[in-house]
Amino acid sequence: MLSPLSINPSYAGSRDVFSSVILYRNQWTNNIPGAPATVYFSAQMPLRKKKIGMGFEIISDKIGPKNTTAALLSYSYRIPLFKGKLSMGLKGGIYNYLFDFKMMDYKDKNDIYNTNKSVSVFTGTFDFGLLYYTRTFYCGLAFTHINKGKITDVPGNFTAKQAHHLFLPISKAIQISENLVLNPVIMLKSAENSPVGYDIGINMLLKERLWIGVSGRKYYGFVFLAQYLVSDKLKIGYSYDLWINRIGVIGKSSHEIMLGYDINIHNAKVLMPRYL
Repeated sequence: MLSPLSINPSYAGSRDVFSSVILYRNQWTNNIPGAPATVYFSAQMPLRKKKIGMGFEIISDKIGPKNTTAALLSYSYRIPLFKGKLSMGLKGGIYNYLFDFKMMDYKDKNDIYNTNKSVSVFTGTFDFGLLYYTRTFYCGLAFTHINKGKITDVPGNFTAKQAHHLFLPISKAIQISENLVLNPVIMLKSAENSPVGYDIGINMLLKERLWIGVSGRKYYGFVFLAQYLVSDKLKIGYSYDLWINRIGVIGKSSHEIMLGYDINIHNAKVLMPRYL
């Protein structure tokens, strides 16, 4: 909800304003060495004719001995369809994987990975997405790493590849009263050699300013989130993960904070509340 461009390039330009988001996620804060930490920045906007959207993302993700950084560009093209719009999107960019093998603790000191070396690998990526949306409804389909970029040049002639991921979100806003909107959300997720996962959640918009919500995630736990619309331009978000799987119980808290800012560069009419 807080950064939809990160999973689907067809979101680029869909807000009809210049929209930027910076997000920080800190996972397993109970003193687990090498716990995941992620910094994410995105900016997106429609071009003047509004049929074309552009997006840009920078990602920094750290877990254990692996640091991943990426710079990505998204392109979307939108056409009117029924009461809404159908957006088709492409994303491409560069990933850098940095493996710092000296950070690892080896039971077998003769392990081929027991080295003081650091290995840096670059690879490209291509993603595809579809999105149909109205003011109160959206459904999407995104398919990542179409090219399955290779990650090689690590000890032992080991070859790894980026895995395909599939995302299918569906959401509908329901106006309950002047000051209350309910927003149920379902998202199916699939990755190669992994079971199908899903998120089922409900968000509420109070007085066109405050979003609060909760979702359950298969094999994971629960996520609680809040987002406050400080103004028509500025928004602040926070989410907290309540784990039920084993590593989550040990790692305890996971936190995510978000800051977003919109600029109406083309003097388009911006509707509030926004459900997308």
